[in-house]
Amino acid sequence: MAGEGSGVEKSKRILVTGGSGLVGRAIAKVVSEGEGREDEDWIFLSSRDADLTSAEQTRAVFEKHRPTHVIHLAAMVGGLFRNMKYNLDFWRNNVHINDNVLHCAHELGVQKVVSCLSTCIFPDKTTYPIDETMVGGAAKKSTDQQAAVVT
Repeated sequence: MAGEGSGVEKSKRILVTGGSGLVGRAIAKVVSEGEGREDEDWIFLSSRDADLTSAEQTRAVFEKHRPTHVIHLAAMVGGLFRNMKYNLDFWRNNVHINDNVLHCAHELGVQKVVSCLSTCIFPDKTTYPIDETMVGGAAKKSTDQQAAVVT
């Protein structure tokens, strides 16, 4: 996206998993508004591009795009109540996704991986309105504890 048609050789191929999610779309918007650098080629994946729970599909998408950098945002999502009801499914699918992405990144020589993998980031008990200092507190801890119970 960034620098398309500029004739500049792209030295960085940045693959964004979960590119159609909330954070992925926000990054795409910033890049499309000109905040990317000319030497960057941004690739935003959605679940339509590959099933990242599949090692074969993950490998194929990494071989197709040959990223130098990965922003890993992909995860099985579905809201708090669905996550609580199917916590083992969520945990297992997300472990497979993370393992496949990190394994392919390692095998294909990706220089840097950045992950943002919280599924529930809002505080458990709070007053409203909330601000950015309140995100990532008790609910994330609760979700992490839930994953620990499953294991």
